[in-house]
Amino acid sequence: MRRRIFQVLRTAAYVLVVLFLGGQLWLARHGLADGIRTIGLGNALLAAVLAGVGGVPGMLGWRVLLAGLGTRLPTREALRVYFLAGLARYIPGGVWPAVAHAGMAASLGEPPARLAAAFLASQGLAVVAGLLVGLLALPALVAVNPLWWLLLPVLAAAAIPVVAPGTLRLPLRLGARLLRRDTTLQLPGRAALSKATALMALGWLISGTHVAVLAIALGADPAATLTVGIGGFALSVVAGVLALVLPSGLGVRELVLGLTLATLLTGPALVIVVALSRILITVVDAISTLVVLVAVGVIRPAPLVLERTPS
Repeated sequence: MRRRIFQVLRTAAYVLVVLFLGGQLWLARHGLADGIRTIGLGNALLAAVLAGVGGVPGMLGWRVLLAGLGTRLPTREALRVYFLAGLARYIPGGVWPAVAHAGMAASLGEPPARLAAAFLASQGLAVVAGLLVGLLALPALVAVNPLWWLLLPVLAAAAIPVVAPGTLRLPLRLGARLLRRDTTLQLPGRAALSKATALMALGWLISGTHVAVLAIALGADPAATLTVGIGGFALSVVAGVLALVLPSGLGVRELVLGLTLATLLTGPALVIVVALSRILITVVDAISTLVVLVAVGVIRPAPLVLERTPS
C-alpha cells in the first residue's frame, strides 16, 4: 500500500511538472515565434542544442558523486533517476528534488539518504562551478559596478567543501535526518569532488554559450559576448538555484542575467535575449521530459545490476 501511494504521488508530481512546462510554453508561444524571427531559426536551433547538451556533464558529475558515496549506477538507470527526479525543480520549494531522488532509491535497492545526499552535493558543487565560470564576466561587470568583486569571497567560501571534503559531513547528515534515514554516509574523496566540479564547469561553459549565440545574433560584440554571456548565464542560474522557493529560479534568473547582459545590450535586444533564453531552456526541458517519460514508460528496463563499493 505504501509503495502504491508513493507511485501515485510520483505520477501526480510528473503530471504537475508537465502541466507547468506546457503552460509556460503556451503563454510564451507568441514571444517564442517573435524571438525566433528576430534572431533567425538557425541561431535559435543552435542555442537550443547548446542549452540541452550543457546539462549532460552535470548528470555525469552527479554520477561521480553518487559513486563516491558508494553507489555505481549503470548509465541507463543513472539517466532515468537524474532526469526524472530532476523534474521536481519545477515544483516550488527547494526540497522536492532531494525528496524525489530519495523516493526513487527503493526501486534501486539503495539507501534513500545516499541518493538525496548525492543530489544535494551536486547542487553545492554546481554552485561552485557556476561561480568559477562566472568569473569570466567579472572584468566587464566590475567596470560597471565594483560590488561585483564580492564574487571572489563568495567563491572562496563556496569552494571549501571541494578543498576539505570533511566539511560535507554535517550538511549531509542534516539532510539524512530531515528524511528520517540512516545518517551514516560514506563521504566522496577530494578526487571525486574535483572531477564532479570540473564536469559541472564544462556544463556551464557549454550551456552558457547559448546566451552568447543569442546576443551576437542581435548585434553584440562577439569577443565580449563570449565571456559576459557565458559567465553571466552561470551566475544567473546559480542565483536561481539559491532562490529555493521559486520553481527553477523563475524571475531571479532573469533578473541576474539581465544585469550582466546590460553591459552588452540595452532596450528591446536585452529583453529578447533574456526572455528567449528562458523560453528555449523550457522547450528543451519539455522535450527532454517527454523523451525520458516515454522511454521509461515504453521500454522495459533490463535487469538491474548495481556495483557496490565497500563501505
